[in-house]
Order: sequence, then C-alpha cells, then structure tokens
Amino acid sequence: MFYQVQNQKLSKNNQFRVQTVPAGIKEIKSRGWNVADCKFTELAQELVTNTYKDLDGRTNTRGKQFKNRANKTHRVVSI
Repeated sequence: MFYQVQNQKLSKNNQFRVQTVPAGIKEIKSRGWNVADCKFTELAQELVTNTYKDLDGRTNTRGKQFKNRANKTHRVVSI
C-alpha cells in the first residue's frame, strides 16, 4: 500500500510517496514541514508498480520469442 503526501501550503516540490504512514510522518519531519499542513492520500497499487507480467495486453518483457513463434505458425498459404 502506498501513500502520497502533499503539502498544501507549498506551490512547488510539495509531494512525495511512501509505503507507510509512519514513514510519511518521519519524512515530513526530516523536510521540516508541519504535519497539519500535509494531506495523505492512498494510491492504487497499479499506479505505483509497473510489473508487465500480468495478462492485461501490455508488452512482454522477455523479448521477441513469441513474435517469432507466431510468425512461423500463422502464415497464409496461397494455392
């Protein structure tokens, strides 16, 4: 689970991502921000991780082996 922390008092450089809320509070204190000025929003897992191993139509990360295999088996034969 990931959280995006946004400082609403700043106009630039006002957000970062952390995995837990205590880590976010620790990062807020290390940057010198007030905790009351910050807003925590929970991010969806798909927005943070970019694993391409799921069967959802995205590109294959293992190379072109499936492309070559498909070209050999799906040729049109003209008579």
